[in-house]
Amino acid sequence: MRRILMVLLHADADSFFASVVLRRRPDLVPVPVAVSAHVFVASPNYPARARGVRGGMLVHEALRICPELVVIDVPRTEVEEASDALFDIFHQSAHTVEPGSMEEGFLDPGTSDVGAAVELARTIRRRAMVELGLPVSVGIGRTKLMAKLASRAAKPDGLYVIDAQREAELRSSLPVGDVWGIGAHTKERLRLIGVHRLHDLDRISPDELKRVCGTTMSSRLQRIREGTDEATLHPVEGRTSLSSEGSITGFARPDWTPTELVAACTLRVCRRAERAGLAAAGLSLTVKSEAVGPVIVLKHQAPDPTSDLNYWAAVSRDLLTQQTLPRVVGVRVTLTGLVPPNRIPPTLF
Repeated sequence: MRRILMVLLHADADSFFASVVLRRRPDLVPVPVAVSAHVFVASPNYPARARGVRGGMLVHEALRICPELVVIDVPRTEVEEASDALFDIFHQSAHTVEPGSMEEGFLDPGTSDVGAAVELARTIRRRAMVELGLPVSVGIGRTKLMAKLASRAAKPDGLYVIDAQREAELRSSLPVGDVWGIGAHTKERLRLIGVHRLHDLDRISPDELKRVCGTTMSSRLQRIREGTDEATLHPVEGRTSLSSEGSITGFARPDWTPTELVAACTLRVCRRAERAGLAAAGLSLTVKSEAVGPVIVLKHQAPDPTSDLNYWAAVSRDLLTQQTLPRVVGVRVTLTGLVPPNRIPPTLF
């Protein structure tokens, strides 16, 4: 078996929001489906993607290009619980996990043996499907970028390994727009100096590259070209916060009042904390409004960490009503300072 210096996995649930919904709606699996958040498409399934529906698209635009699209409002409770369960599998399977989003993460399998990493990836995919009903694609590569490119190649519902030969090809021929973390603005600036693929960087001086895309990005691009890009995971050593969010307006459902939405988000996040066996020292309420400008963040610190739903429900309700707010369109409730109950210091007085 060929051995390499390091092996990383990137595990990514396919069409996560849509996959969560379709677990209880198998009749919709073969038809175009999109899960919406507010007025945007949060996650289309693959039949919808084949019709041109994309994440972030306005729902009315998606319906215009795909009139038969079935649109379902995002089931926040189910999605958040599925994410927690998915990461339980990741943490039980790997030595180290670095979350990327609620449905994806980088995993250190604790081995440089590609065959062993492949077997671990198969186990993760099997557990996710059997225990959660979720398809997960896994990519294997030597660095984070290579592992993420591999998981893209694995989709949908597959497993892909980028070996040394394929890695060398990608470090030369990969379009810069396909590099994880490069946005449209940087891509356009690179195009103007003739950088379309990674090998085009060889013609550009470090000073010019830095002028065009900044110190951090220019350094990253040079490391990618050289094969010295990041391969170190940065785990979250125990959760210190949990969040739940939602929108006032949803597709094909009655609008909620701000009070109802805050109560629902607080209930969801408290149940997740209880499931994880955690108590919270604080709560922050992030309010998104129609007003132009930054979001409003309201905070409360508890005298002692607690997991009492009634306490946090009253706190979030009071935060919402303690000042006059612009018209609310969405909220996020975050429990902070999470600790296991056995680590809460006793009250001295």
